[in-house]
Amino acid sequence: MHLARWLTLTLAAAALAGPLASVPSARAAGSYSCFFGNRTAAQGGYEISAQSCDGTGYADVVVTVLSGSAAGSHRCRTAFSWNGFLSASGCTQQ
Repeated sequence: MHLARWLTLTLAAAALAGPLASVPSARAAGSYSCFFGNRTAAQGGYEISAQSCDGTGYADVVVTVLSGSAAGSHRCRTAFSWNGFLSASGCTQQ
């Protein structure tokens, strides 16, 4: 009886842990979505100033801008957001 219970628990644990193997590892990165943004050249990439932004993160962030000269998806080394305004630096096109 103990063997059957142990085997059942082992199979249940394996069934629950299986889907976790396909999940990518967590990163300390964040992401932002912005309605409008401007892109300016800078040393070591470019800078983005954007408005109407929502998201989180401070380092190694993905910034997606819908319109303006910065329209598109970018990966930025640093970002700071305050009241919907975003300033990001060290950005490259993604």
